[in-house]
Amino acid sequence: MAYVLINHGWTNVRPQDHWQRRLAVALRRQGHQVFYPQYPNTLEPNFAEWSWLLNSELEILLETRGDSNDEIVVIGHSLGNVLWLKAATDALLPSGLQVDRLLMVAPPERTGISQLPSFDITHTDAEIRDALARSAKSISLLGSDNDPWSPSGLQAAIGDPLGLQALIIPGAAHLSSKDGWGPWQGVIDWVNNPEADLTRR
Repeated sequence: MAYVLINHGWTNVRPQDHWQRRLAVALRRQGHQVFYPQYPNTLEPNFAEWSWLLNSELEILLETRGDSNDEIVVIGHSLGNVLWLKAATDALLPSGLQVDRLLMVAPPERTGISQLPSFDITHTDAEIRDALARSAKSISLLGSDNDPWSPSGLQAAIGDPLGLQALIIPGAAHLSSKDGWGPWQGVIDWVNNPEADLTRR
C-alpha cells in the first residue's frame, strides 16, 4: 500500500473524465490511501490558500501513515507541480518531509503562469533544484512535445534547469481531459511499480 497525494491544476474541479480522478478511484479500489484535495478558487487560484491546504493534507497523510514504511507518492499535473515546487523552495512543506516518489506531469513554463503572480518562483534554478531534491527521493518528469503551456519544450524549460530527464509522450498536448487524457493505465501501474511504462494508455 502507498500513501498517494494528487495535486490538480488550474481550473480543475476534479471532473470524472480527468485521469487524476480516475487514478484516485482506481488506487482506492486497490487499497491505497489516496489524498486528492480540491484546492480553492480554482479559477483564480492563490498560492497562500493552496499551499496552506497542501501542507494540511500532508500533515494528515503523515499522521495517518504513522510509523509505517509505506511509500509516499505525490503526483501533480500542471499548476499542481508549480504548487509543489514553490512550497518546497519556500520551505512550506512539513519539516523534514521527503516523499519517496514525485511525478510531475505537464508542468508549465514560468512565463505560462504570468497571470498568477502569487505562484511566481523567484529563486534561482539551483535553489529550486536543491529544494526539489530535498522534497523527494525520486523525481519523474513527464509531458508532451506539443504542450501549449510549454512552448519552449519540456526538456529545455523544466528538465534542463532542474537536472531532470523528461519522458515525452508525442502528441499528448497538456495531458488534460480535453486532450483525451481520461483513461491512463500507465500512471496507475506506475504507482504500484516505478518501473512500469507510463506511456501505456
